[in-house]
This record gives sequence, structure tokens and C-alpha cells, in this order.
Amino acid sequence: MAFDKLCFPTDFWKEDDWRDLLSDERAFYYALLDDGRLAGDVFLYNWQGENDYIKIMNLAVHPDYRRQGLAQKLLAKAAEEMERTDMKRCCGETRASNTAMQKVFEGCGYQLSRVEENYFENPSEAAYKYVLAR
Repeated sequence: MAFDKLCFPTDFWKEDDWRDLLSDERAFYYALLDDGRLAGDVFLYNWQGENDYIKIMNLAVHPDYRRQGLAQKLLAKAAEEMERTDMKRCCGETRASNTAMQKVFEGCGYQLSRVEENYFENPSEAAYKYVLAR
């Protein structure tokens, strides 16, 4: 949770959110470590049987490790999970103001599927919703 607060100071997940997802068997958490230090993480949710896609619930890179390709590695892990589970789509979103993450999504083959106004809070902002389809 401290890592999430560091990466997203105004819009971090609450303890109950983490607890609920970590206890769900369809959720997967992957972390990138550098000598035991958390450098990045991705939280995935497998919606197989309901919406039939892998959802990127959260992706974060420590400020000291940004611009080193770690977000791309985390998205590659999401694509691996998609293929491992025979899913055809992987979906994620980012804030309209997060142009760096938009470029990462697009560089990893994701397509912008739509813009959803007032999706995020703290502050209120539109979401750019991306899909990787195989």
C-alpha cells in the first residue's frame, strides 16, 4: 500500500481494495524487485467466463525506476497471462493526463478503444481505455 501511495499520491487504493483483490483467486499480483526493493508492480484480474478478458487493475513503477522500460515489462507479463489463460483481450486504462503511460500502452501494441469522461477521482479526470487483442 505504501508503494501505491508513493506512485499515486492522490489516487491510491485503500486497504480494503487490496485485501479484497489479494484474496480473490482470479487476481494475480506480480512485482519487479531490484535487490529486494520494489521497483514496479502489476495487478491483473482474470474475467474469464464473465467478460472474457484480462484486466490490468493497477500498474505502477517507482519514481526512481521510471523511463527504464519497466512498465513495458509489466505489460509483457499481462500479455503472458492473457496467452497462458487463452484469453483474447487484455484491457487497461490510464488518466487522460498520463501521456507517458498512453505511449507505453501504444508502444506495447494496445489500441485506444474509448475515452470515458469522469472515470477517475482525486482529481476527476477522463480515462483512456486501451485493449490488446490477439
